[in-house]
Amino acid sequence: MKRIKTRNAMLICLLAVITLCTLVIGCSKESAPKASPNDGPNSIKDGGIYKIINKATKRPLNMQLSGMVDGAQVWQYGDTGGFDELWRVKKQGDYYTLQSLLTPRNISIRKDSKDTGAIIEVRKPDEKQSSSQLWTLKEYNGSIQIISSLSDYTLGLTENSKKSSILPQMLTFTKDEWQLWDFKEVSLTKDLPYLLPVEGSLFHSSCPQIIKYGDTYYMFIMAPHISIKTSKDLINWTIAGTVFGDKDPSWMNSEVPGYGIWAPSVYKIKEKYYLYYCISTSGSQNSAIGMAVNSTLDMNSPDYHWEDKGVVIRSHTGDDYNCIDPNISIDENGGVFLTFGSYWNGIYQRSIDPDTGLLLKDNSRLYHIARRYANNGAIEAPYIIKRGEYYYLFTAFNPMNNTYHNRVGRSKSIHGPYLDREGKSMLEGGGTPATQGLSELLMPGHASVFQDKDGKYYFVSEYFRKASASILLIGTIHWDKEGWPVTALTPDAVKLLAK
Repeated sequence: MKRIKTRNAMLICLLAVITLCTLVIGCSKESAPKASPNDGPNSIKDGGIYKIINKATKRPLNMQLSGMVDGAQVWQYGDTGGFDELWRVKKQGDYYTLQSLLTPRNISIRKDSKDTGAIIEVRKPDEKQSSSQLWTLKEYNGSIQIISSLSDYTLGLTENSKKSSILPQMLTFTKDEWQLWDFKEVSLTKDLPYLLPVEGSLFHSSCPQIIKYGDTYYMFIMAPHISIKTSKDLINWTIAGTVFGDKDPSWMNSEVPGYGIWAPSVYKIKEKYYLYYCISTSGSQNSAIGMAVNSTLDMNSPDYHWEDKGVVIRSHTGDDYNCIDPNISIDENGGVFLTFGSYWNGIYQRSIDPDTGLLLKDNSRLYHIARRYANNGAIEAPYIIKRGEYYYLFTAFNPMNNTYHNRVGRSKSIHGPYLDREGKSMLEGGGTPATQGLSELLMPGHASVFQDKDGKYYFVSEYFRKASASILLIGTIHWDKEGWPVTALTPDAVKLLAK
């Protein structure tokens, strides 16, 4: 009996020790600091701009399709020096978002996947702050581990390779350098230009131009019968109809057999709306600029009707100029001028009668304002705006290939001389680059410039993917301290907008 009591006493003591150890361990676990997503690296600034570079490959994160569509995958790519490889890091509660500086889309996990191997893409910011766009940033050996808020998986490469085809995925962290990232800060000015995340009817948007009437934006584009697209916010676009219904004016085919209608644009002169367009065939000087007039742009108004006025000005083989790509601008004295031209001897101007929209009869002077000698004289698509004391002449340079882009010069007179940033005249081939193409955003050219009622300026253009139709591109314009326009596609924009 005594042995039994002793054994029981020993068991009781043992249980007490086990219980005590359990409590101690439990207390130890409770008191240990829990890893919090709020404990981000001290080196990362909320709202800071960074190039995110893989530690192993030394190549930065970029986007397929230049991030121009939701669902474009994130990839590593060679240095471009542009906004497409820069990311704004924003604090969102306990986490971070990583937003492209080129177009406001966030790095996201496709379909909110919690699995290893999940695809990484970019999408417009989610108003509900979807967890697929939220990340923990954790310092590891002097670099950054990017961890999903949906799981414990890490954003990394599947192998140590510099190939662009190696796409980052969500992976189990193995401490390999190709799963770590170096955040290189880039210090830029505020109010940076960016490309709008446009949606809807985007394809077949050649030679786009925008004008606002009431609360609606109207876009006129090169297409049979001249297509009209509309939007309420500059983001979502729908097809609204055509200017000439389903049949063009009969004079066109007799004047230019086999014609196409190109480069339409609408301007308010006094109390009417004038639509200028051109008809031609590729590579020909047998071209004409025509005009139609309307009292309203409201397509639901009983007064809505485009009355075609026929030919404004014409060119023939052997002329110094080619009558395509019309643009209307008004000087500080109320004078109205038609600017036009493509290839041959470049860009010209004629005076317009503000009461008729036709050529001014008592002023037949032809102003010559821009030309090129390189690339067979490849300059076209003139567009003039007035800002401050300067007139800005935007033009497209080069043939319609991967080198096609826009340039700009400025003058204190609407007739020039237009000089580029370096002081070279556009009559001598000068022009400051306003855009350049990217790997999958090709040929950003033939642009117009639109100023909204809030004073903001927008660069309205087209671009192409490989073997695609033209696609709509709209971006904001930043005016630098010297008064030059900088777009999100301007070469050296990072240097030009550095603090």
